[in-house]
This record gives sequence, structure tokens and C-alpha cells, in this order.
Amino acid sequence: MTIEVVPNRVSYELLLTTTTPVSHADAAEHDESNRTLFNRQKQLIWRDGAGAFADYGQMGRIAVQHPVPADLAPIIGELRFHEFACVALARLFIDMYNSQDGTGLFAGMERYSYLETRLHQAAMSSGGLRECWDRLTRGLQVPIHPQRYDVPLLDLLSLPRGTQQQMLAALGRNYRSVVAIARQWHTEAKLASPEYAEKAGQEALVMPMQVMRFELDEGTASSVIVAQVPTISTNSVRHQMVREPAYRHLFGALGLTQGEVAGRGPLPQGAEALFYNGGNIAAGSKQPSNSHWLAQQVRAAYPSLALVGGVLDAFDLGESLVSTPAWIVCRENVAALGRDLPGAEQSVFDLIDDVTWTRQSGSLGEGQMIYSFETLAAGTQVLCRFNLSPFAAPLVHGALVTALDWWLANDATLCGKSQQGLGQCVGEWLAQPYDVAEMRGLYERYLADNRERLIEGLTSGTLCSDTVVCKR
Repeated sequence: MTIEVVPNRVSYELLLTTTTPVSHADAAEHDESNRTLFNRQKQLIWRDGAGAFADYGQMGRIAVQHPVPADLAPIIGELRFHEFACVALARLFIDMYNSQDGTGLFAGMERYSYLETRLHQAAMSSGGLRECWDRLTRGLQVPIHPQRYDVPLLDLLSLPRGTQQQMLAALGRNYRSVVAIARQWHTEAKLASPEYAEKAGQEALVMPMQVMRFELDEGTASSVIVAQVPTISTNSVRHQMVREPAYRHLFGALGLTQGEVAGRGPLPQGAEALFYNGGNIAAGSKQPSNSHWLAQQVRAAYPSLALVGGVLDAFDLGESLVSTPAWIVCRENVAALGRDLPGAEQSVFDLIDDVTWTRQSGSLGEGQMIYSFETLAAGTQVLCRFNLSPFAAPLVHGALVTALDWWLANDATLCGKSQQGLGQCVGEWLAQPYDVAEMRGLYERYLADNRERLIEGLTSGTLCSDTVVCKR
């Protein structure tokens, strides 16, 4: 087979269609609730600028509806309009449901902790304010609010889309200070209420109120919105679709099995770790003077290590030759997709769903727990692009396509909770710069022809180099 090598990046593309919901917990999100959010990343979203943000008339209407106690005016005066609107929305919720005993889950000594958590989660999970409000009220299990709150609530929920996105970002980031200001605003307004004073058997406080004034936010004439967008991490794609499948295929082709305990099989522990997760530098190790040459020998002998890289006992094997960007097919990612795909007109926030499971109790009736998490709906598509560096050797191409084919045939799951049946996928090749079958055949013939040498390199810890590079 003749392969023309050109100094350009070469990309293979797979379009994945999920057949079951996808779970991908956000490692950066930690709270005391029993609910986990889908992985998110800050992203700039471009929208039509005309009418996307609140103008002076809309800001003035909201400000008049929500006058501020004079002693809170200095701190609220530091807020931009969308931040003020966040506080006003949180204060409306407290006004609606903060009875003596509380309402739903917004009750007891922990009511404001619950509000913080659910407000943050609702903002992060929603594409608009109306959806955020529905998630918040549903999450705190409160009934419909009294009719007198309809107008101020609906005016907030119908702010222009750009301002809504600003508010959702602020609620997701600053939920604690938003709730704190809203709680104090509610408390001071309550003390000035004749109805509350009569019930409490005291005189209502005379408290001057102030209507705030706001300037247009900087940049509101533009069409750029910053949002926390659900995303599939490239690290997950890299491990699940390339590194681990390459390891499984290689060890299967060589007839090697992983020990039940790492390091107690036929290979040193460091050798197993090198292929499975990239390995670790040994504590106190000293890099040899010829590490570059040793790395080149190892990479040449095991093309999958040239593909994804790794570290040996005392040195790094060098930069991997593949990058693995992935995008959920949705409206927010149209610019990155680079092609027309069905479903790209759908917002990613419309694909987010809430799943609630029950951890079953044991025979003694203990251990049951209800927990919930976000998923991407079944049918969501993910475009995965595997970019190989210029001049990557044909065997490296073969290692990549063999790993992807192995994953499609033997795993085909994406992200977390695969043991519970989530993340199942089917894949369709969209781009193959070379014939996948030929590349796979080239790599598999190499493994078969060099089987004994490759096994000896692994079991001895030399990895086919001039010395032992993996002793552990």
C-alpha cells in the first residue's frame, strides 16, 4: 500500500448518535444536594444583537416594580442591571414562599441553603429564565404563587434573551451573594409591611424606598453572550475512544491479560498503567541523559504510545500525535461543527433532562437513597474529530483507526454510568482520509509479525528500548 504523506493535519471524524441517555458529571460542581449536573464549560455564544438586551425602557419598568430600601441602595447600586434583576427574582421567590413555617423544601432552618443549591442548579441547567423558574419551583416543591405576583414575575421572565443569558450566568456564578442580598431586601421590606406588623403585634417601620437607575451594560450592543454550556470533555473522548481501546486491542492481539491486581499479572504495574491511563513518573527518579532516544525507540515499537503519549519511570514519552475535540450537535456549536448536520438547530439546553434513581435498600431496609442527575437525551448526536499531527507514521494511523473500530465493536459507550446502561452509542464515519480497513490491516500485521519482540519488551520493562525504562 502506498501512502502519500503531506505536511498537513489529517482528521478522522465519527458522528455518534446516543441510543440511551448520557451522564457526564461535572467534577467541578460540589454541593450538599443529591443532584449532580452535566459537565459544563464557559463558552461565547453569538446571537443577533438587535433587541437582544434590555433597553432603558425595560430597565426602568423593572426598577419601578422593585424599589429598594434606602440603606441597601449603596450595595445594590454597584450591581449591573442583569445582576439587579437576579436579586429581584430571588427576592420575589422569598416573598412568595417565606411563610413562618416555609413552603415545600423551602422550610426550616436550612431553607436558604436549599434555595442557594436549587437556584444554582436551575440556572446552570436552563436555557432561559422561564425554564429556570420552573426548575427552581419544581426542585423546591412549592405550589403556584399568589396571583398578585404575576405581573412582576412575568416581566422579569420575559426580559430579552441576551439579558436572560447574562442573568443565568450570574445566577450560576454568584448565587450565594444573590440570595444574601435578596434575603436582606425581603427582611427589610417585611419589617415595613403593615400586614406583617399587625400579625407581629408591633408598629411597622417607616423605611424610605429608592428606585434604582441603570446604564446599559458595556457590550450589550454586541451579540456575544457568555454561557455555561453542556459539553463532552475531550479527556473522556480521548480515554474512552482511543487510549483504553488501543490498550485492550494491543494486549488482546499479543495474548496478554491484565492481572486481577495491577502489577501482579505478566507485566510491571507501571507498564500496565502506561497503556491504560498514561502512567506516572516514579518518586525520586532521575531522567537519563538519552531519554529522547529511548522515547523514540518506545514510540516506534508501540505506535499506540506515539498516538496518545505517556510517561515511564523517569521521563515523558513526548507529545501525543492525536487531539480529540468533540462537540454536541446543537445550535450553540454550529460554528465549530464545520458541516451541516441534522439537529444543529436545536439548543443544547433543550437536550438536558433530569433523571431520578433510587438506590435500593438491603434486606434490613437500610441503605435506600433517592438521587438525581442530569443527562443528555437519547438521540443526541456528538461529532468527534481525531486530528493526527503532520507526518504521523502510517502505523500511528493504523493504531488510531484500530482503536476506534475496537471501541465501536466492543464498547460504544460515552461518558459515565455505562454499567447502568447509559451512554450507549452507534457511530457513523464522516471523514476517512485513508481507507480504514487498509490502515487497520497494516497495524495488525505489524503486531502479528513482531509479537514476540513486543511481548518481551513489555514483560522485561524495556519496551523494546536499549534499557529497562519501566521497573515498577
